[in-house]
Amino acid sequence: MKIRTRFTPEWIQSLKAALPLHEVVSENVELRKTGARFMGRCPFHGDRSPSFSVNREFYYCFGCKETGDLIKFVMQLHGLSFEEACEDLAEKAKIQLPEGGEALSSEEERAIRIKRERLQKAVRLNYFSSLQYYHENLQRGTGSPLFIEAREYLKKRGISAETVEKFQIGVAGAQADGLVQYLTRARAPLDIARDFGLIRASQKTQGDYDFFRERLLFPLIDPRGRILGFGGRILPSVEKKPSEFKLPKYLNSAESELFQKSRFLFGLTQAKRAIREEEVSIVVEGYFDVIALHQAGIENAVAPCGTALTEDHLKTLTRLGPRVIVFFDQDEAGIQATVKSMELGLRMGQLLYGISFASKLDPDEFLLESPEANLKQLRQWIQEATPLLDRELDRLFRESEGQVEKRSAAVKQAVQWLTQYTDPVGRAIRVSDLVKRWDVPPAALGALSKDLDGRVGVPPRRPAPVVSVDPRRAPPPGGQKKRAPLTPYDRQLLQYFVKAREFGSYFLEARRQMHEKDSLPELFDDTEVQNWVRMILEDPAGLERLKEAPESWVQGRVSLELQSVIMEGLLQERIQGDEAQLRALLRRGVYKSWARFSHRIREEMVRVEQAQDMEKFKELSQQFLDLQRKLKEFEESYVSGKND
Repeated sequence: MKIRTRFTPEWIQSLKAALPLHEVVSENVELRKTGARFMGRCPFHGDRSPSFSVNREFYYCFGCKETGDLIKFVMQLHGLSFEEACEDLAEKAKIQLPEGGEALSSEEERAIRIKRERLQKAVRLNYFSSLQYYHENLQRGTGSPLFIEAREYLKKRGISAETVEKFQIGVAGAQADGLVQYLTRARAPLDIARDFGLIRASQKTQGDYDFFRERLLFPLIDPRGRILGFGGRILPSVEKKPSEFKLPKYLNSAESELFQKSRFLFGLTQAKRAIREEEVSIVVEGYFDVIALHQAGIENAVAPCGTALTEDHLKTLTRLGPRVIVFFDQDEAGIQATVKSMELGLRMGQLLYGISFASKLDPDEFLLESPEANLKQLRQWIQEATPLLDRELDRLFRESEGQVEKRSAAVKQAVQWLTQYTDPVGRAIRVSDLVKRWDVPPAALGALSKDLDGRVGVPPRRPAPVVSVDPRRAPPPGGQKKRAPLTPYDRQLLQYFVKAREFGSYFLEARRQMHEKDSLPELFDDTEVQNWVRMILEDPAGLERLKEAPESWVQGRVSLELQSVIMEGLLQERIQGDEAQLRALLRRGVYKSWARFSHRIREEMVRVEQAQDMEKFKELSQQFLDLQRKLKEFEESYVSGKND
């Protein structure tokens, strides 16, 4: 038996049928029913009054203009990729998840199902171990002095009981097999506990032993709320003990199919809402830094498990908010990690930001030192964050000033960074500054010198070539470009047009009344609206598809303002008087169609008069007079509001 396994439209439709959108949204947003839709406060921005509308197929926020379907909602809410969102929803709906584009045998499919079930069991086992064992040890444990030490240590570091609950912090005692015994009594699957690093088989005895001992434990929770593993910080009394082997201060769960360090960000579950609302994330170095910032009200902080930011980390963060601030410790390792993060961002075409943190303390220690004053100062530094690239270029300039060899090395480093930076506009501005401020000959810049062509104050090497834009790489029509606001006429008429099921017959009647050389898009004045309406009508099922999956017709195709108007029209409910208002709008549109034709006749009359073609002029004059009488009658009907 062969099974086709990929994300087909049919599979996506079955997923949406199994999980009504409003039910998934209501798990994160308090909704109330309003007519045929639901309303609530938007989870994507600081919404003070309900502006988030949800119907059967899609959601739309009248405030921040976010819109999408079931899968897009989960992607936006948790910062997931399309595949991750599908996986999350398929698990929730308990339906089979495709595994790729190739056909699989039933045996292969069975192996995949078994693997997925083991991952689900591992997540449940981590959750059980975290809350019922480690967290309980910290909250009420009395069997070990280490439990008391852990509670006192957290107090000393200024961590409140509420924050302990928020991050589900726990502690592992000194007993070698405490968790093993606990899981055994609970009849938990020890084989899975071994496979995913909670316990390990002893080489000396026949039994198992706990992987984490004598440590504070921080559950590693992903944006979907799954506990993937743990991070452990050794307790101070254990750290001070003389030992033959030096124990690491921090110890994470081993990497597995469930937990990959290069993709995981600590605190993202707690930070994702703040990142969406503020459109900025703050990347710090350690667990305590994240926890301290959150407790102080800076809730958009996260940390990698280790100081290295990865491409996956940045992709995850930028799905939630466009700006990333790197706030690593100011020791040598932290500074090097900051520069590496900046270089990674440059390769990805993204400027990472940094703050002017003037303390040698770690962020959590800085806040603990003087909570009120230092928090105020830290907020100001965050507000004034600047691109790391500019800071590093400035540092190179200052440190090499007046020293030929150092300046030479600094220029080479600056050229290397700017070459990595893939944004042509941002790169060109900085290359120009490099030439002017550093007094660097353009010839020394190699390939970067092409960015100087046409720059003010820099002699061009040769005329800039005319570049033809590859339409596949061109920005989408409208894109993010600013445009003039739509007129009230176009706005209202467009919002009726998108509800073709209710009002389509009125538009068809108006088209029959227009001049034969005009088409329905010419009812509108705005060129972008005309092009979009034409695109919809060229697809025989365009209007139906617009209702079922509106995001596919607006996102990336039209300007933000037009997208907003379309989505508002789709969500507005029909009210008394709609038909009368629409007829008035359409009468105006039909009138303009004939007025345009009249203008064309007038232009043609001027042309034939100049050519002294009096027969043709006489014919056109009669047409023009007849059309003027028709327009006069139509105008009176339009003004009076009578229906033709």
